[in-house]
Amino acid sequence: MTGTSCFSRIWLGLLLVWLLGMPGLGQPSPTAGSPNLDQPITLYTWKYRSGDDPAWAAPGLNDTDWLPLNLAPGPTFSGGPRLGVGWYRTEVSVADLYRPGVRVNHVLGSCAYEVYVNGVRVGQFGEVTPRPRFPPGRFHLPMAIPAEALRPDGHLVVAIRAQEQATTLGNDLAFLGAQVGTYDYLAGQVFQARAEATQRDIFRISFVFAFAFFALYHLYLYASFTVFQKNRKERTEYLWLALIALGYAVNSFSISHTLTDNTSIQTYRLINAISVHFQLICGAEFIYSFLKRPVPKWVRGHQISQIICLVGTIAFPDQLLLPVMNEAIFSVSVLSLVAPVTVHIVHAAYRGVSEARALRMSISLILIAECIQVAQIALRSSELSESVMTRWLFYPVFRYAVDFSFGIFLLSMAVNVARRYRNEIESINRNLEQTVAERTTQVRYQRDELERKNQDIEDSLRYAQTMQQAILPTLGDLQSAFAEAFVLWKSRDIVSGDFYWFHKTETGGLLAVADCTGHGVPGAFMSFIGNDLLNQIVIERGIADPARILTELDQGVRRILKQGHAQSVGLDDGMDVGICRFDAGSVTFAGARRPLYVVADGEVTTHAGARHPIGGRLRKAREFENVAIPVAPQAMLYLTTDGFADQPDAGGRRFKTHALLRCLQDIAPRPATEQQARLEAALAAHAGATPQRDDITVVGVRLDPHRLDRLNGGADRVRL
Repeated sequence: MTGTSCFSRIWLGLLLVWLLGMPGLGQPSPTAGSPNLDQPITLYTWKYRSGDDPAWAAPGLNDTDWLPLNLAPGPTFSGGPRLGVGWYRTEVSVADLYRPGVRVNHVLGSCAYEVYVNGVRVGQFGEVTPRPRFPPGRFHLPMAIPAEALRPDGHLVVAIRAQEQATTLGNDLAFLGAQVGTYDYLAGQVFQARAEATQRDIFRISFVFAFAFFALYHLYLYASFTVFQKNRKERTEYLWLALIALGYAVNSFSISHTLTDNTSIQTYRLINAISVHFQLICGAEFIYSFLKRPVPKWVRGHQISQIICLVGTIAFPDQLLLPVMNEAIFSVSVLSLVAPVTVHIVHAAYRGVSEARALRMSISLILIAECIQVAQIALRSSELSESVMTRWLFYPVFRYAVDFSFGIFLLSMAVNVARRYRNEIESINRNLEQTVAERTTQVRYQRDELERKNQDIEDSLRYAQTMQQAILPTLGDLQSAFAEAFVLWKSRDIVSGDFYWFHKTETGGLLAVADCTGHGVPGAFMSFIGNDLLNQIVIERGIADPARILTELDQGVRRILKQGHAQSVGLDDGMDVGICRFDAGSVTFAGARRPLYVVADGEVTTHAGARHPIGGRLRKAREFENVAIPVAPQAMLYLTTDGFADQPDAGGRRFKTHALLRCLQDIAPRPATEQQARLEAALAAHAGATPQRDDITVVGVRLDPHRLDRLNGGADRVRL
């Protein structure tokens, strides 16, 4: 029995070791034969379920009853309506887990989604219900898969919560699959696609600017005739020619990648359709105005139909902007006007009408170009569109045929109209030149005088700025006394009403930040007064107690500005000040309407100052009190003026103090230089293009008890 028992135990032990060594037991490893991510993996096979349940992101969910989909292009593509909110799931195993990322493919402007990998949310595009938002653009960056979403065996369960909407393309689906690859490779593909689209757009945008400049120039000519000669009806050719050019500039821009990447597909199709109808209306007016003939009734009827189409497109875009309907309306509208008008012009030219002869060639070119464009539309829906001859010869050669024909038409019409009114334009120019010549000397003298005075003022302010910066402590002074320090000092004007002050004493150091009344030159004068008084109080008189310093500063400001006297002209001028004294074991703070913010161990503590300022009208006796603050290791202290918190955004909303405190709490553990950079970035993001309202000062120092010990007993001690 004993021998049998030992043999059984040995056999069971060997069996256990063999089982633990089998794949799938013990430590997991990547699946054999799993693809690496050197090239992105396109995920075409999905399972879909309509509805919304956060639990569907779980990697272990049983999705056998979900609808299987094959989104690979070709005859096996699984379409079907999938509008509204739904979930897509698929699984893939990869052998390379270095910086993986995922990028979703979807129809332009028709899909918003959230991406989950192994149950971890990795990002989103747009907003899903309850308030869906579908961002425009084709070139969106991939989403990086975080480390917590990765499994050692390389198995990825991808779940996508998507909201899809119908588009004017007539589709009833928007999600087209996804790619998994290295984040850098996927992002590089996006940047390359953006660059290629920009290169393709250069020629198109050049046309847009050329037509827009042409339109503005002829609008100027029309305005010149209208204002100076009061013969508006006889110069309508300039107006209609300008409106045609403007309409075509909008039309050309509407089919550029620049617009399609920044607006929804419905918006750019709407702009394109409106511009076509607008051009047809204005084109008919120009032709008969140029011929100096009344507009025929059938042309008026065509214009009315174009107005109806224009209004209908705006009112019912979902129906009239569908590709079949939109292209049919475009083809019928263009050919029904251009072809009969061309016949009419050719007939008039044969009868000897000079204006008709000028129009004949240009209108013929436009007709040919429009026929080419209609042929392109037909080719896109035929099998010929995929042929090599069509893609590499027909499209590149005739891509800009309409642009060139319109350019030739506009130039030739401009030359003929200019030739007709050349003498009158020359007369207008002579009158304008005479008027300008009479006023040039006076205007030039006034301009030169103003420029000289402005330059003198600016030079004086620049010199004053240099002087003001010279009295401020350097960043090196603060860094020599503290573990870390930074100064964010942004004046609203050339000179500032904010200033900061620092001085080493025998027992430590004194640091102050002050916000003087006003900004610009008045505030700068007050800053010089405050800086000089602090030097007198601390350096000359040897006062180091913060509360007493504020008391002496208050009295000094009121004495210098003669506040309280009948001859005073600035009773309320003064400053708000916060001042700290740093010793080896503690910090003592006193404030006049300015607080001290201390961030230690992730918590923000606000030490408020007195509620009355330095200087100004004295309504009752003022007292300033000291606040003792223990020195916490690696604590950050911030003295600020109110400029940062009061900075408005484009809507007039201030940054506010509580937002500033949150920002200080977040950045306190970081190095001082990074803290300053993040504060500047937060301020710029909030303000945007809004001008700076007030001077801004934020001084931050990090306490270091050992550094303060050296400050107290070191060689840098200053004798008073």
